[in-house]
Amino acid sequence: MDFVVARSEGIVAIDNQPLAVDTSPLATNIELIAYDCTNGSGKIEYNDRLRLLDTFIDVTPYVRFVNAWLSQAALITTTPLTLPLAKNIKLALVDGIFNSKRQLPITTLGRTWEATDQALMGMQAAVVSWDIAAAASSADTSLTHNFNGMGINTSHSSYVSASPPTVYGGGAISYVPHYTTNQDGTFSTGNNVNSAGFVGGVGGGGFASQANFNAAYSSALQSTTTKGPNIDWPPLNSSVTVSLAMTDMQSLINSINVRRTALQNTWLAKRNAINALSTIAVVIAYDVTTGWPS
Repeated sequence: MDFVVARSEGIVAIDNQPLAVDTSPLATNIELIAYDCTNGSGKIEYNDRLRLLDTFIDVTPYVRFVNAWLSQAALITTTPLTLPLAKNIKLALVDGIFNSKRQLPITTLGRTWEATDQALMGMQAAVVSWDIAAAASSADTSLTHNFNGMGINTSHSSYVSASPPTVYGGGAISYVPHYTTNQDGTFSTGNNVNSAGFVGGVGGGGFASQANFNAAYSSALQSTTTKGPNIDWPPLNSSVTVSLAMTDMQSLINSINVRRTALQNTWLAKRNAINALSTIAVVIAYDVTTGWPS
């Protein structure tokens, strides 16, 4: 439903039906109000400046003119206002209030933020991008750890014990007791292995002791905390963005969604109440502006 208030003409039109209505409560510098309940936004034209249209969201100051139109329509006898039609207009007005209030700015995290549908979609897109970056970072970290572990496993899979004999590379070796590392960091041992430690490695590798080897293997597989980048987001009416941690961005989105849920509950309750009304008079008298959460 759309409605227009033309102050100078003393007319209010709902959709394509204009009716003569007292428009004097409208500020004298306002020439025209046009509102779209479906989108929850409207245009306002002033007569004391360039006739450029300003956008507004909150429709509640202009609900009185819709009620006045309904009252005038109820007096028409040739094409009478029916109860279902009166209900539909009030239901559309409830929709408009809901659609406008859920897009009002929200204050949280010490600042005021835009909370329109477009802004919320942008926030959610930023979160999805962060999740993708974090997932990629996590995958890179996991892949690096796996390669590091494989490097330890393959490069240092066999170690010569100190006794017998001591080997530093070169020369004939008749006996090579060894430790073989498994991918999970455990050891498989050969016969007669001296567990006191290792001083020379086959193929030029090796560690001085099993403890040194354990430390190297642990380091290769050490996990790091995956952390996505902060999200730069502008507060309302600011040209400077604020760097928000992911938890702060999630908190901001959650605050918007919590308010929307509360507004939706009120919206449903009011729609149910209007549908239960039994006369045009009580439909017109029903106050759609009260009881909404801030």
